[in-house]
Amino acid sequence: MARLTDDIPGQRRFKVGMVGGGLGAYFASYHRAAMRLCNRFDIVAGAFSSDADKCREAGAAFSLEPDRIYLSFADMAAAESRRPDPIDAVIIVTPNHLHFEPCRLFLQAGIPVICDKPLVNDPQEAHELARLAEYNNTFFAVTYTYQGYPMVRDARSRIQAGELGDIRFMYVEYLLEWLAPGVNGLSKSLAWRGDPQKAGPTGALGDVGTHAFNMLEFLSGQRCTNLNAKLSTVVPGWGLDDTCVVQLEFEGGTDGLLWASFAAPGHRNGLRFKIVGSKASLEWCQESPETLLFTPIDGADRIYRRGQSDNAAQTLTFTSLPAGNTEGYLEALAVLYADFAEALDAGDSWRTATSVPLPDIHEGVRGVLLSQACVESSRRRAWVVFPER
Repeated sequence: MARLTDDIPGQRRFKVGMVGGGLGAYFASYHRAAMRLCNRFDIVAGAFSSDADKCREAGAAFSLEPDRIYLSFADMAAAESRRPDPIDAVIIVTPNHLHFEPCRLFLQAGIPVICDKPLVNDPQEAHELARLAEYNNTFFAVTYTYQGYPMVRDARSRIQAGELGDIRFMYVEYLLEWLAPGVNGLSKSLAWRGDPQKAGPTGALGDVGTHAFNMLEFLSGQRCTNLNAKLSTVVPGWGLDDTCVVQLEFEGGTDGLLWASFAAPGHRNGLRFKIVGSKASLEWCQESPETLLFTPIDGADRIYRRGQSDNAAQTLTFTSLPAGNTEGYLEALAVLYADFAEALDAGDSWRTATSVPLPDIHEGVRGVLLSQACVESSRRRAWVVFPER
């Protein structure tokens, strides 16, 4: 089944609300575009901005009923929970420091949550949300977008099937260049990422390093147990780390390395991983997402291409366009939303409804704990245990 293009027979559609995402919001429009591609969600309610005019403007743009355009997310959570036809889920697309309270209120109202990453800035807040979600088995997903790329899922299938043999080393980098010229002239949507009051205790690590870290755990199925981090600020005037290097140790003793930066010229959105096994290695790059490089011992390199018959069988279920017709970032996010729809459709069995593990509340918590552990390690210049709480 082509995940994003098969529209007959019809499938259940989910009524959702959105918190954040008014005019000028950076990422919310990507979520909405992905939902349109997914074709399983309709926005019927929203608290789009703390500015009443922007909120109403967004609601009108989405043709919402006036009584479902809310001027605060607290009003929205309370009102939707009382309706005979409440929203099926809420999507939180505010900046980091504004995630906790709407997530908490909607969980308490019994409404499933889809939250942008990182989950929150504080470990105690993260654990509180996990407790609330677990208490009623409420669906809670975090948008680790890169899990949605078909060839990332192909890589995971091959690793899980043992094609690489024993995993001996895992490397991931996420490099961007937008901060390299300096802090002058940064847009509002970028500048807040250097403000500890909004971005949290880490900058590059919490923003893109969490994606990179999640990628290694997703691919390998192994959890990080210990790490040694150095957080650096190389751009004058930036308020948080803009570069980080983190040594990682995983279950069973597998070593790993994570490198992330906002200030690496020549890298536009440079997420890349290499997984080294006893039999072969795998490489993938987000800027060339259609291919996966497989390099076995004493054999010819193989380039697997999305949509071809030699993809892992599961991969083809996440592919929508014929080979050679590129699927990119929006499609990856849409595949993730299709997973969310499949899980929501399963009701209380949502945790086991998908063939690929969902990035749920627990993955969100681990991203928050990553920042906590790296700050401690960098301060002490020492290895630390990856915290469970």
